[in-house]
Amino acid sequence: MKDVFHGRNVELKVLDKKYKQKGFKMTVLYGRRRVGKTMLINKFMREHDCKKISFTAVEREEPELLSMMTEAVLSELAPDMLQNISFTSFEKLFDYIGNHAEKERVIFFIDEYPYLAGQCPYIQTVLQKVIDTKWKNSNLFFILCGSLVAFMKDEVLAESAPLHGRSDLELKLAPFNYLETAEFLDGYGYEEKAVCYGLSNGVAKYIEQFDPKISLEENIIDQFYSIGGYFTEEQVKTVITSDKKNPALYNSIVSAVATGHTKNSEIAAYIGADDVTYPLKVLVKAEILEKRISKRPYYVLNDSMIEFWFKYVSRATSLINAGNGTVYYNANVKDHIHDFMGKVFEKMAKEYLMMNAGQNGIPILTEISDYQDIYLDEEKKQKQIEIDLLGKNNKKILLVGECKFKNTPFDKTELEKFMDKVRYLPVNDPVICIFSLSGFSDYVKNNAKNCKLIEIEDMYQ
Repeated sequence: MKDVFHGRNVELKVLDKKYKQKGFKMTVLYGRRRVGKTMLINKFMREHDCKKISFTAVEREEPELLSMMTEAVLSELAPDMLQNISFTSFEKLFDYIGNHAEKERVIFFIDEYPYLAGQCPYIQTVLQKVIDTKWKNSNLFFILCGSLVAFMKDEVLAESAPLHGRSDLELKLAPFNYLETAEFLDGYGYEEKAVCYGLSNGVAKYIEQFDPKISLEENIIDQFYSIGGYFTEEQVKTVITSDKKNPALYNSIVSAVATGHTKNSEIAAYIGADDVTYPLKVLVKAEILEKRISKRPYYVLNDSMIEFWFKYVSRATSLINAGNGTVYYNANVKDHIHDFMGKVFEKMAKEYLMMNAGQNGIPILTEISDYQDIYLDEEKKQKQIEIDLLGKNNKKILLVGECKFKNTPFDKTELEKFMDKVRYLPVNDPVICIFSLSGFSDYVKNNAKNCKLIEIEDMYQ
């Protein structure tokens, strides 16, 4: 299962199109850890018959990095000279690659580039120089790849960065959507596939930990609540703190948001800090958190796996290490999986609406978000309004949606509560979509004629 390549057809086509264009081409690929960047480039390189240099930077001193890159270059371009040639600088090594690429197409792939640039800060200027002089007249296909999203944005793609304007293609590799995630999970039903999507956040390496030959519950216990499971404390926290100077602070902030403390002041109070504005900005830039704008801005986690871990696993660490994690899962987690899946199901609904925009009566939307506000009802009392899905085209509201991930059908009471909320919104005659895991009661089917009723089976067709 782990050797099968899934998805990424659009990205492969875009890379192939650039590859077929003559001359020097540069691609910048970035995205969070474990999302499948290296696997994508390896797949791309296997599909092309040319010389391919692949170098993965690690946290080493500069001389060792130069030696390691030299070995990677010579192993591909001049294997007979591997023990006979050395280079005194990266610039000379890059010149050597450029000379070879003048004669034929060569792919040069630097993976985990932030580690190289962190150890050798001048490498940015060296690459700028060699691109503008030596490589621009070659047939080199150069790929820079990195997992530290903030670094790649600020130090490679930003206008102030030395390499700004050199790339011909910038690709941000996102996690798989719920349909793409399902491709890994043949044999599971729709609900099981949806839960796997929530627990993996669509990250390729995480999805691979779920074996559809055994039950979903066995997978959850094996991977989250057992010694030797993949989703350990270190694995999870690496995603959050790999480039942070104060990992405990960032872990505490993520824990606060995962457990429902979503506003700046709430987060600060939860972790006992005077001000968390700067670390919140860092986490937003790293795309671990998302800042939602409303009358009182709040934060949500971008990663449902991390949210699950901090909310349902972190407090069980001692029990798991004692080999007793199953007891904790059965007592404290098993009956709350549907609660956890509420926000995940909303995310799935957003993906469904975007994928089906302009079809079957679904409008073309430029933005889908949740919605919170306070209105005065007929008795002049304040009424809190929360809407799962508010779809807009520019600023015009075109769609309102509700999502329910529970074991019973969406019923009359739920329909009436939802429609009561809709009438307070500043919109006339929106498209109304209701998404339900367990379908709809006969009353809803007969009386919600103007609503699109979407069951989970419909979402996977």
